[in-house]
Order: sequence, then C-alpha cells, then structure tokens
Amino acid sequence: MDTRRFVQIFAPAILYSTPHLYLSALPFAPSQSQIFKTFFSKFPRTPRIAAGHVVKWPQMANILFATSPSPVNDVAISPDGTCIACGSDDGKVQVWHTGTGEALLTLQGHTGPVLSVAFSLDAKKIMSGSDETIQVWDMKTGALSRPLRGHTDRIMSIGISPDGTRIVSGSADNTIRVWSMEIDEALLVLEGHSRVVYSIAISQDGSHIISSSADRTIRMWDANTGDVLIILRGHTDWVHSIAISPDDTYIMSGSSDETIQVWDTITGQALGIPLRGHAGRVLSVAISPDGTCMASGSDDMTVRVWDAETGEALGVPLRGHTDYVRCIAISPDGSYVVSGSDDKTIRMWDLHPAVCSTANLTHALRSAFSFPQESTSLTSNEEGWVVGPDGQLLMWIPIHSHLILNDSWEMDLSCFEHGMSWYKCHE
Repeated sequence: MDTRRFVQIFAPAILYSTPHLYLSALPFAPSQSQIFKTFFSKFPRTPRIAAGHVVKWPQMANILFATSPSPVNDVAISPDGTCIACGSDDGKVQVWHTGTGEALLTLQGHTGPVLSVAFSLDAKKIMSGSDETIQVWDMKTGALSRPLRGHTDRIMSIGISPDGTRIVSGSADNTIRVWSMEIDEALLVLEGHSRVVYSIAISQDGSHIISSSADRTIRMWDANTGDVLIILRGHTDWVHSIAISPDDTYIMSGSSDETIQVWDTITGQALGIPLRGHAGRVLSVAISPDGTCMASGSDDMTVRVWDAETGEALGVPLRGHTDYVRCIAISPDGSYVVSGSDDKTIRMWDLHPAVCSTANLTHALRSAFSFPQESTSLTSNEEGWVVGPDGQLLMWIPIHSHLILNDSWEMDLSCFEHGMSWYKCHE
C-alpha cells in the first residue's frame, strides 16, 4: 500500500527522470510512511519540509474506475461505510468495497443515465433514479425488486427518511414525491417549484423535506402534510445541491452562481456572506456527520472543504479529477470524502490529514510559488516544477495533491544538491 501510493502520487516526477525519485518524491512522502522513515535519512542533501509536513498518506490515492467507463452522476456511501455506489451515464449502478476497491456489483435496468443513488438504512437495498422511475435493488443478490412509477420526467435526486420507512425523490417534472418503502405508490406529491428539482434532503428528525431547483429557490416542506413552510431566496442561478446539518440548524446550498450559501433553518435567513472559492458552478455539497465541516464539488474539477462555523476554506482545493466533479459524499465516520466526475472515475480523499510542524526555519519557501531572496533566479510553472535560470527542472512540488496543505507550508533548501550535482544528495 505504501509503495503504491508513493508511485501514484509522484509518478509525474519519477517518469520525468530517475533523480527526481530522490529530489522530488522522497522529501514529500508523509513523515510516518515506511518509505520516508526507511530512506530519507540516507539522502541528507535533498529538499526538506520545515513546516506543515503531512504525517500520513492522503486517502485520495484510492481511485475507482468504472467497469464500463462512463461519467459519474452520483455517489452514495453505505451506512456502515463499507460500500460505495455510483450512478453513471451508461444507465448502470456500480458498487465497490471501500477498503479494497473491489467491484462488487453492476446493476442494469434503467434505460437512461442514472442521476441519483441511495442506500437503505440497513444497507440491504440500493435505490436508483433515472428515466421517470426509481429502481430498488437487493444489495446481496443484485436482484431488482420493483420500480416506483409516477414521475413524468427524469429522477434527479433520492433521499431516505431517518426512520428508513420512506423514499423521497425530486424530478425534472418539477415535483417531489414521497414513497412508502412497503407499497409501490406515492404518499405525497409536493408541487411548487417552477423548474427542475435538482436536489432533496430530509431533516434528521424526519419532519421536513428540503428541495433546491433550477428556479433559483430552496424550499422547506412539511414532510407529513406537503405544505411549504419556507422559501429561501438569494442564489442568482440554478441551485444544484443542498444538505442539512446533523442537528437540523442549518442548510448548505451550492449553485451555478459559483457560490455556497449557508441558511438558518428556523428563520430562512442566510448566515453570513456566500462562500466563494470555486471557479465554476458548485454542483454538489455535503456536510460531515459531526457538522463541523462542509465539502463541495465543482465543474472547476476540484473538491473543497470548509469550516462550518467560520466558512473558511480548510487547506487547498483537492485536485486530481480531469473533468467536472458532479457529486460528493462524506463517509459516515467523517474520515473521508468521495467524489465522482465526468472523467469517469471516483476518488476518495482524506478529510482530516494529520500535520506536524518544526521550528528554526532556514531558507524557507512559503509556498510552491515563492522562493527565498537568495534564489530570485528560480521560477516555477503550473505543474509544480521549480525551474532554474537556464530552464532546467530542478525539482517537482506536488501542488495538486493533498500533501501541500496551506500557506503555512514551508521548505528548507539550504542543503539542496540539484542539477548536475544531484548525485551528491546521497550520504
């Protein structure tokens, strides 16, 4: 596992030339990884991380590829955290084991793209939404038990009530339907949105349904009567995704206006200013089980993590996807984020990487793009290569991985042997 993650993250540097195995890969390996502990001391004249050295490997090293590659529209994590399900453009639902990455099931039955998936609370069933129907699958056998029919357009979102007795669906037919797990007909039809219902969420006490729409509004409904309780307005474009906090006190929303907004569930008022940071539409949002942090995915190809109390971005954007990030989910234990993309992959990211710090900094680099005064002739490029005065690539910094956390990260280059002298890096 240690070697696989090392090669996967540092492949760009290692493939460029063998010396960068020592100059650009080994120094950035987590301090508690077996590779770092075994070999780093043998190469004393390489770059050293003086502050912000990550202790463990980021979980983003786990990448799941669809068995029949197709853009990923939605992801869900089973309540026990052992499985990930995804719905994709090819009309299939696929299930993987979170620990091994082994493909467990491929479910076929829809005639159009699968836009939403969800697990039952006992993890014995998977629900999927697509072509005007919701399919219910047996998790053990993959058997299709029954379709739920009633919507007249695509199913965009599915949720399960906290007591596990109801399914809630939002559709491109502008309606929301509430279904019983026991019978094949809708108990309630909620009408009020004037355009596509992109996302639904259910309060933890089961009393409220929250929906977001291309009509730029978020609505809170009484889950028993279907009455509209509050309409939240503030976004200036489609509201693609919503989530509600574990204590039911706030709602998080992501929009095509490139912002995230946090709302008070009692007053319906926005809490603070919109969160900005994505350079594209915010297509998916999620809240951690303890309510302390939030995550978002965007068509800028990144995942971002936010402090729920302050609204501050935590660390750097998580990069790795090469196309739109359509969907995200946070694990039940709050340890990792799962993201699905139009690049036909699913990635797992560590939500809380461990960091240690050191003092007595010398010749510090305060980010991947700034250098000490003695090194004004050095430049860098967007891929993370540090370029010497003659254009030679001196070292590679993994700026697009979760190994570089924030602006407090610093490097010590005081003993760095590079260029034609690279062979002197060994003891």
